[in-house]
Parts: sequence; C-alpha cells; structure tokens
Amino acid sequence: MAEITRTSQRSPYWRASIYYFSLWASMGAQMPFFNVYFARLGLSGWQIGILSTAFPLMSLFVGPALSLLADRRRWQKRMLLISIGGTGALLILFIFPRTFAPLLVLSLLRALLFSPMMSIGDGMIARMATRHRIDYGKLRLWGSLSFAIAALVCGALWERWGFQAMFIVTSVLTLPVLWAATGLEESAPVDRQTATTPVAVTAAAPTLRNVHRDQGLIVLLVAVSLVGIAEGMYGTFSGVYMDQLGGGQFLVGALFGLSALAELPVMQYSGAIFRKLGKPVSILLAYGCIGIALLGYGLVRQPWLILAFAMLKGMGFALYFVGNVSLIDERAPGSWTSTLQSLMNAATRGLAPLITTPLGGWLGDAMGLPIVFISSGIAALLAVVVFFVAILGKRFEARPLLEGDISES
Repeated sequence: MAEITRTSQRSPYWRASIYYFSLWASMGAQMPFFNVYFARLGLSGWQIGILSTAFPLMSLFVGPALSLLADRRRWQKRMLLISIGGTGALLILFIFPRTFAPLLVLSLLRALLFSPMMSIGDGMIARMATRHRIDYGKLRLWGSLSFAIAALVCGALWERWGFQAMFIVTSVLTLPVLWAATGLEESAPVDRQTATTPVAVTAAAPTLRNVHRDQGLIVLLVAVSLVGIAEGMYGTFSGVYMDQLGGGQFLVGALFGLSALAELPVMQYSGAIFRKLGKPVSILLAYGCIGIALLGYGLVRQPWLILAFAMLKGMGFALYFVGNVSLIDERAPGSWTSTLQSLMNAATRGLAPLITTPLGGWLGDAMGLPIVFISSGIAALLAVVVFFVAILGKRFEARPLLEGDISES
C-alpha cells in the first residue's frame, strides 16, 4: 500500500516518462535483433516475413477487440499489466527452438500478448498529457532515448555474449515496465448511479459503428496504412540488410540507436512545431522525411550512408508518431482513448504489414533487399499525396467524434 501511495505521488510527467523509458529500453534490447537472429538460424527471407506477420495479424484482429474491452470495462491498467507480464515471461521460451514451425507458434503467442500493449499505454498517456497540459512529445522522447541507448549497448553485448543472453536479459527488463505501468492514470470512470444524461451513461461503452462520420480520422487511417507498409518492411529487413552489408550486430544496434537519438530533439520541440505548422502539415512533413529516407536505404550500399538515412527516418518517425497519437486523441471522446489508438495500430501495424511483409520477404529473396526499401519509400510518399489532398479539402477542420455521437449509435 505504501509503495502504491509513493507511485501515485510522483508527478504525471515522471510517471509517464518512466513508463516510456523502461518500456522502450526493453524494446531496444530485442527489437533490432530478432530478425537477425532468425536469419542467423538459417531461415529464408520468406520465412522471416511470415514470422513477422504475427504482430500485424494480432494487431489487426485481436488488439482492437481487447482495447475496446479495456475501454468498456475500465480495464486499461489491468490489461496493460497482463500484456507486459505475459510478453516478458514468453521471451524466455525463445531460447529453445531452432526451426521455423515452433518459432512461428511462439511468435504468434508473443504477438497475441503484445497486441493491446501499445494502444492502451499510448492512449492512457496521451490522455494524461491532455489532462495535465503536458506536451505528449516531451513524454515520449524518454522512450526514444532509452531505445537508442539499449540498441547501441546491446548490439555490442549480443555480438559478444550471443543471442541466448538477449532473451534472458529482455525478459528481466520487463519487470521495471510492470512497476512503471502501475503509475499510469486510466480515463475517469463514469458513475452510472449518478449519471443524468444518455451521453454519460453510454460514454463508458463505446462502439465503432459511427467512426466513418469523422472524415479526418478516415484519411488518417488510410495514410498510416500506407506508412505501415513502409514501416513493416523496414522493421523486418533493415537489420538483416545491415548485417548482409557486413555491419555486424554493433552497426545493427547503431542503425536503430542513431535513428532513435534523432527523434529526441523533434519530440522535445514537437509541441512548438505543431503550434507553428499545425498537426496535419507537421504529419505531412513527417511522411515525406520517412519516404525520402527509405528511398535512400534502397539506393546506397555503404553502411555509414545508411546510418545517415536512418537518422533522417528517425526525425520523420518522431513527428509522425507524436502527431498521429495526439491528433487521434484530439478526435477521440474520453471513453474511446484506447479504442481509437488501437484502430491506428491496426492500420499501421496490422493490415498493411500483414499483406506486404511476406511480399517483402519474397522480393528480398528474388530481387534483393534494396528493392524492398525502394517499395517502402514509394508507399510512404503515396501517404504524402493522400494527406496533402485531405489538407487541401479541409478534412481535418471538420468536427471530430464527440460523446454525443456515440450515444446516437
């Protein structure tokens, strides 16, 4: 009880920042290296692509349902803790299998447990930022910092200690994430005993039937689906590509670490950028940076040049991520905090990469990995076109979804 009290007494800024720092430290210790490990086991590009569809599959079909359940039942924190703890415990089991079939089973289970984590955590923190008048980017930058440190350090460690140590260490690193998650704030519950309006009664039980009314949200989901194509293939094959170019695990870690470091100044000043340019224009700029960076990946062969493009991509990703999360939070009623974030995750981490990541593996096997990154860059630039047309059509100036819209469903 005393520990819970001390946790609740920390400022909202530090509660959210510590959560992001611990979460992305654990992610940075494993995310850049998983597919490199699969490649070292002798799996083909197509097999690695199939393994990588586990996360999009669960993000599309399971994550939104669990996030909706969390919002309806006010189980955001409970489900977040189950997701974090279950994912961490499962990592240990990756020590044992060496062939495709058991790795596929474990990958599907890991993705199932992980599926609601990002949408629930990001939704809770975005709403905390709004409630306490904190720029969301100043909270999220702690995640980029810890990811960069972990990727840079662990790249050298796994090169020396081997990948078996990676699964043990990253499993242990989920323990501080669990502790930090206890300090996050859920959306304020609705008291059904005292509620006097239909809006108040129905706010705790959102549905998805009227999402189509928000044209700005629909455009955003289409655009992030296109960026999801780019991000899915980049996340799956960029580390493998650097390893093929002779970079080794240190440069694989540097690839992701320097990209994350480049996110820091953008996240720090994202609030000022949004106020100056507006969020839609800022997001448009982010898509352009990502597209140009990925085209650069496909056109160069020198590892040090790829590191430079990785930093440009990091700057674009920072503006893209903070802008999307903040823009969706602005358009979401309080009772939809996790639900609408899960729709963005389903689009960017679900449907698009589910279709294109195996295709990327096939393209990599048949034509080489550079064509994978060129295709990714083209997809991101298509998102620029979609968003630019929407801005010209003033789609983001329309009224977002309100609690009253939900009661009409």
